[in-house]
Amino acid sequence: MTVHPEGNVPKRRKVRKGTHSCWECRRRKVKCIFASDEDVVCVTCRRRGTSCASQSERTRFMLMTPELPPTPASCHNFTAEPDTNSKITQALLNSLPPRTDIELLLVKTRKISMVSYRSCYKSRTAIIETSKEHMLEANLLSPYSHPVLLARQMLLFATTLQYLDPNEAIPGLTKHYHLIMEQIAESVIAHVTTNDGLLGTLEGLENITLEGRYHVDSGNIRRAWITMRRAVMAAQLLGLHRPGHYRFKIISDKNDMIPESLWASIVSMERGLSLLLGLPTSTGDKSCDMQATANGHNQAHNFALLTTAVTAKILERNQIHPSQQALDMTRELDRELVKMTEQMPPSFWRPPMFVDLEIDSVDAILEAGRNWDHMWYYSLVNQLHLPYMMCPTNITPQSLYSRVACVNASREILNREIANRSFSPITANCRIGDFVALIAGMTLMLAHIVSHCRTEENNMLVHQRLSDRATVEQALECMKSMSELGKDALTAKCAALLKRLLAVEADAAQGHSQRDVLLIQVPYIGTIRIAPEGISFLSSSKVAQERDLPEGVTIGGIGSLHLNRSIPPESNVTHSTGIATDTQHSTHVTQLSPGDIYMQQDQMFPDAAAGMDDWVFQGFDTAFFDVIMRGVEDQQQGGATAEVWGI
Repeated sequence: MTVHPEGNVPKRRKVRKGTHSCWECRRRKVKCIFASDEDVVCVTCRRRGTSCASQSERTRFMLMTPELPPTPASCHNFTAEPDTNSKITQALLNSLPPRTDIELLLVKTRKISMVSYRSCYKSRTAIIETSKEHMLEANLLSPYSHPVLLARQMLLFATTLQYLDPNEAIPGLTKHYHLIMEQIAESVIAHVTTNDGLLGTLEGLENITLEGRYHVDSGNIRRAWITMRRAVMAAQLLGLHRPGHYRFKIISDKNDMIPESLWASIVSMERGLSLLLGLPTSTGDKSCDMQATANGHNQAHNFALLTTAVTAKILERNQIHPSQQALDMTRELDRELVKMTEQMPPSFWRPPMFVDLEIDSVDAILEAGRNWDHMWYYSLVNQLHLPYMMCPTNITPQSLYSRVACVNASREILNREIANRSFSPITANCRIGDFVALIAGMTLMLAHIVSHCRTEENNMLVHQRLSDRATVEQALECMKSMSELGKDALTAKCAALLKRLLAVEADAAQGHSQRDVLLIQVPYIGTIRIAPEGISFLSSSKVAQERDLPEGVTIGGIGSLHLNRSIPPESNVTHSTGIATDTQHSTHVTQLSPGDIYMQQDQMFPDAAAGMDDWVFQGFDTAFFDVIMRGVEDQQQGGATAEVWGI
């Protein structure tokens, strides 16, 4: 495969001198020599794997501080050693499929616009300028010689393959395109994005961010979180967290990324994934936040920055032991979220309108971006109030407010997920929305299950019950169609969980028995017990892990849900009046009948680094129930007060 790093340019003389030298040779004060008249890259640039740009071409900057005296670090080449570079490049080229495969796949992806990709690194008002550009950078028929630039091409190519219909047959390929996509991406990850020697450039940082997006769209949320942690570290090494103190360098003068937007994208992704997974953020410091501009035409960008800041505050709240301090912070954040909505024009909050829009068009991308802003905002409302939602007995104004907020936010999320998936059922870049919608569906069904613990006269959700079930079922249909379309295991498990919760809610609504109990066991955390008389929290027990439990329907990291009708009234279970101790829980477990809980031990306690197939929900289901259980524990211990919310 022939390497053409810079495309077609006019022939140049064999030797260039003075102002005719390329920028790299001029900087190094060496002769600019070409091996032959046909070469477009000089000998020095080819050996070092750098961009060979003539001085007549416009160069924004090669170093961020050209006036400063040279430092020991700047005296060395900012890429890896030439021999290492060439070896990495060759390893990447060896992982590419045959040229015929690339040609066939480029034909299939030629209409995919750069708008979706660039929207992560530029404000939405600026991406219109590149609306007619396609993924030309992903053209692996003309691969770059520098490993970082080649890796970028390969990641973009893998990203475009995620847009294809997984059931579409492409005649002539040597293997399925999905295998090609994985082979290309894993080669880049092994040789470039995890190579510490290639972290000193803006393009290298961009590659790590692209890897994170690739993992998200592939459904591997935990691996995406690890990647974005690495991106934060690399960005801080390059000074992106301190505007005006940048230390990064650029390989290609054609690079038009905006460092501020790239940093904002990294922080937003890292915080969002941390919140979904229940993990701490590495960007909690206020210095990591970007200030919103006063520009009126950039309101959507400002809104995204505001939600990113609130995400960090919710993560901070979650680290506080359930107490009055956490409740006060929840109230403050709730008011902040309300103020955010008032900063946007009413038109921003209109329902999504995908009618007559073409998939991957500029208008569709912008509308999908607005739709996602809505979904993430309401997801923040959910995450903020989840700890105070599950309190069926001794309801306080605070718990009532939290439950209503969660229910309404979940409805908004599900309606937007349905609109998005109905418009674009194939596109993988909606995957994060699927996770958010799953949490919304779980929240809505659990709210109804808890509401059945009270009499019908006091059930404030009774009139919306059937409508809410229909909404969840419609979202379920979208997920099922996606799983059938792409043989998507993750989406199939999401659909299985929602279907099971629908069945549990239907049983709870019948109210046939006062002894119906829902037991939800969460790996490494414990068990939450939902019964007509209230909610109780049971701590983890080694006895439960050691028992031989019957085989049943397993659901991701949760294990499974089972509506139990066989627990005797005298069973030693601590109800909503208190928390079971370890001793109490051990006694309780030994008295449970074999039909009480259905779960698989190997899926109940997976390895923390297990792959996607071993723990399909990636841990965000565990985080969801962990938040709820901590809130229940706090309210049972009297941590929640009965004060009226001062909104």
